[in-house]
Formats: sequence, C-alpha cells, structure tokens
Amino acid sequence: MNPELYDAHDRLEDRHWWFEGRRRVIREVLQRHLLPRAKRRLLDVGCGTGGMFPLLSEFGEVDGAEASPDALERARRKFPGRRIESCNLPHALPEGVWDVVTAFDVIEHLDEPIESLRAMRSRLPFDGQVVVTVPAFQFLWSHHDDVNQHRRRYSRLELVSQLSSAGLRVSFVSYYNTLLFPAVAGARLLERLMPSRFATSADSDLDETPGPLNRVLTTLFGGERLAVGRASLPFGVSLIAVAQRHG
Repeated sequence: MNPELYDAHDRLEDRHWWFEGRRRVIREVLQRHLLPRAKRRLLDVGCGTGGMFPLLSEFGEVDGAEASPDALERARRKFPGRRIESCNLPHALPEGVWDVVTAFDVIEHLDEPIESLRAMRSRLPFDGQVVVTVPAFQFLWSHHDDVNQHRRRYSRLELVSQLSSAGLRVSFVSYYNTLLFPAVAGARLLERLMPSRFATSADSDLDETPGPLNRVLTTLFGGERLAVGRASLPFGVSLIAVAQRHG
C-alpha cells in the first residue's frame, strides 16, 4: 500500500464509517465463530497502524505484525509495550504460536496468497483459527484498487479455495457491506464510463466524510452485524471468512 495511505488510515480509522462499520461486522463474527479459550492469544498480520488492536483486545492478548516500516513505527508509537514485529509474507512471520491469526484486507495485496496463508497456519495450534477479510468481485475493480496496490478482488469460491489449499478448513464465509453494494457498483460503472475523471487522481476513495453522512453510512454498514455471523450473505463489497487448522 502507498505510504501516504497509512497517514489517512491513522487519521480516519477511529471514526470513518468504513472502518467503524467493518469493526462492528467483524466483532459479531468473532463473537459467534471463535472457539472458546480461557486465555486466547491473537496475532494481527498486516496490522497497519494498529487500528484493529482495541477491538481484538476484547477477545484476548493481541500481538501485531506489519511489513511497512512507516506503519510499524506508527503502531509502536500508538501502542507502546505491545509486541509488534516486522513481517514479510510468506517468508517471515514472528516466531510463536497464537490461537487466532487475523489478516484484515491483507492477502489481496500479496503475490503469493496461498503460501502466505500457509505461513499463518504454521503459527497455529492444531485447532487454531484464521480470520480474513478481502475485497470482493473482480468486476468492482477500480482506481481505488490500483492506488491500494491490490493484486486481486475475490469471489467466495476463490477465497474458500485458497484457504483450503493452505490447509485450512473454512467454518464460516460471507459477503458483507451488502446494503451499500448497489451504490458502490454504480460508482464503479461510472468510473468505467468516465475514466479520465479518475485516472489522474493519486487518492483512494478513503477521505473525510461529513458528520451526518458519516453517521448514516456507519449505521447502514454496521447494521449488517445483525445478519452477518448468523447467515452467509449472497453478495457484498467485501468477504469475511473464518477457517481452522486441520491435518
């Protein structure tokens, strides 16, 4: 991801509707699908500037791993005393064993996603779990994906296939950010019809959203927690999956 985007994440992830809505959905999925543990340990791979640490800390002791030196420095500054190490997937992850390894919007950036998932699996006990989120549907590809240096967007089948190939048994998978899917799809179509309007911009879609609109979008997106986790939604802008080590 472009270094400038980490500054935007650092400024916005506490309040922006996309981050807050995603956190609400992920919290619900974790509550429903993580195996019970007395003292759960979690490793957040690709932790960025640490925006998911407060949420994950509700579920156990959290460590982080991050490839970007800039993001790593920001995370360590924001969360002094927490173990946050450099990583380079698929060849280098922190040493240790964790009950849960998370990778939120990470593997779409990687040239070797299956090998990277195998590396995450290697840090799990025999019944450990991996939780991943990814952007969905290749036809939604946009300038935002280019700026964020994505390699791909996923279908449900592709995500399940990669997790399975890495030796992980998928226990739950669902699309999410479903209510806003028509608006996003419309915006992507507009970008294709008017490419010159977007091609010269170096910015992603991530930007400050006016307060009232931010609250409405947070409510719409976050409200999906009432469905995601209980059921698997048939479409959406993103995907979330929970998988367990086996074999």
